[in-house]
Amino acid sequence: MKENWNGFVGNILRIDLTSKKIVKSALDGKTAQMFLGGIGYSAKILWDELKPGIDPLGPENKLIISTGPLTGTLCPGSDSWIACFKSPLTNCWGETRSGGGLGPELKRAGFDLVILEGISESPVYVWIHDGEAEIKAAVHLWGNPIPETERLLRREEGGIEAKIVSIGPAGEKLVRFASLMSEGRAAARCGAGAVLGSKMVKAIIVRGHGGISVADPEAFISVVGKVEEGQSRLPICGTREGAFGAGTMSWLPFYNKRGVILTKNGASNCWEGKGEEFYKQLKEKYVIGSRACESCTMGCGQYSKVKEGKWITPTTKGPEYETIAAFGHYILNDNVEALIHASYLCDIYGIDTISCGATIAFAMECYENGWISKKDTDGIELNWGNMDAVKALIEKIAHRDGFGKLLGEGAKRAAEKIGGEAPEIAVHVKGLEIPAHDPRGSYAGKSWAVQYGTASRGGCHIHPQEPSVLIGYYGRLGFKESDWPGITEPLKPEGKGKIVKWTQDYGNAVECMGICKFHSFTSPAITPAEYAAMISAATGWNISSEELFKIGERVSNLQRCFNAREDIRRKDDYLPKRLCQVPAFGPYSRVPETAITREDLDAMLDEYYEARGWEKETGIPSSQKLQWLGLSEEAKQLSKYLS
Repeated sequence: MKENWNGFVGNILRIDLTSKKIVKSALDGKTAQMFLGGIGYSAKILWDELKPGIDPLGPENKLIISTGPLTGTLCPGSDSWIACFKSPLTNCWGETRSGGGLGPELKRAGFDLVILEGISESPVYVWIHDGEAEIKAAVHLWGNPIPETERLLRREEGGIEAKIVSIGPAGEKLVRFASLMSEGRAAARCGAGAVLGSKMVKAIIVRGHGGISVADPEAFISVVGKVEEGQSRLPICGTREGAFGAGTMSWLPFYNKRGVILTKNGASNCWEGKGEEFYKQLKEKYVIGSRACESCTMGCGQYSKVKEGKWITPTTKGPEYETIAAFGHYILNDNVEALIHASYLCDIYGIDTISCGATIAFAMECYENGWISKKDTDGIELNWGNMDAVKALIEKIAHRDGFGKLLGEGAKRAAEKIGGEAPEIAVHVKGLEIPAHDPRGSYAGKSWAVQYGTASRGGCHIHPQEPSVLIGYYGRLGFKESDWPGITEPLKPEGKGKIVKWTQDYGNAVECMGICKFHSFTSPAITPAEYAAMISAATGWNISSEELFKIGERVSNLQRCFNAREDIRRKDDYLPKRLCQVPAFGPYSRVPETAITREDLDAMLDEYYEARGWEKETGIPSSQKLQWLGLSEEAKQLSKYLS
């Protein structure tokens, strides 16, 4: 056991909501050195403690809020926290990350991880403060949207300086893509809000006054200073307007031209001119300010407002790139004010904007095809771009009302319920709706097909990591073009499996450290060597960049073992049919190479599994690979389960 924790604070808080028992324990030194923190330590706990096949919305599921050894330090992007759980949307590995101050505050309150288990008989919130925790009644908070919940909790407990994570009505009603909201930021994907709602937990409020020590302050500050100096000099997000331009919406013109934004439920990958138009309108008329997370050099958080008219909206965060695509391109809406309002509604009700927009787009196509009618939709006309319909559906989804009850199940389950040809147009992998990075585009291209297929939480662009990390910055990362065959040929399948394996391991390593990934892939990206130097100086452990990658690979494999126990196999790693077809309209409809054939997918998956050391027939990690990663006991457990 390591007594003097550097980087970490050394404590775990476990809360049994059924018995109301609260237990504080120490981090395990061996586990911390193998997995660091964040998703790594959480993966180990969930592997050890969750039985295969449990109901994600039942008492046996656990929700872990975790930090890492760099969370709350001066490392750029260190304002991070991650929730890990079994997802009610996908029935496999679930994780979601956010900033906003909760992670550093949790460590200042004395805890690296919080484990919630069991189910409370009535609504509660958890109050964590300076090494202590209490479970308190929250009947008076139940039913409130996010802003009112935060206002009441600050008045009752920690004041303005406390940090809060809470759920809205969508989480209470167990919408399978309900989000966690914290300080205006969303940890939205995989239905973490529904898991918290199933446990009858409305919120967690945290206040702490402790410190976070690092083993070698001089070395740590030296690396941080070098990184910050580099990031202060160079443009970020493809703009020349300073650090991050107008946030992630800065990517809209770049990605739209390159056919990266799913349009009309994925029928196309580009809505000509709209990416540029959305960005121009938002920046010139509606964005009113920006905000950076703690220890951040970028400031991607934007705030917007619609001052008057039909879509009047108070000051609200974003809208971010993914949200703009979800309520713009995905559903063919070009009304920016309505788009901002839709984003606002999702935030106050606690709804994942990606899954919500994609599921509504799916419903619109079903309506267009005559597979559902106004009788099914509670009289709502689901025509493309109808934002009155979108607003009504967001309200219905949040409260599980009428047609919203079906859509609150997500696109995959809704398609299965509608039946017929509907499952053919549901754009998801493993049940997680796919975001706005189309694999038929000219930037990163078919590598997205491998990422979506094999990402631990389903059709995800950022967990474990975007392929563009390597594709866009291989030079900065110390590689040559010849090191990665196919890296400059986005529409060819060659090399994509190896590229994705590398980026996934890197992404998992970053999330084990407890930091935001943006700094690892926005120019000038922080290199693995710089991260290794920071983590070594913080913890006092001698961790090379090679060891950092091995930690990331260890986590990639353990997450896959978790999914293998939930019967995830190679058959679940394929892209939806819709995204394998040449775009139906737009400039890329004239590019036959955008098609992704079954042969392409098979070749890329074979290459990926081979690079990983997994069985090609099943996609299950081999015992030899697991043993090499120090997961011998996990290999035995998996083998026993599979047999």
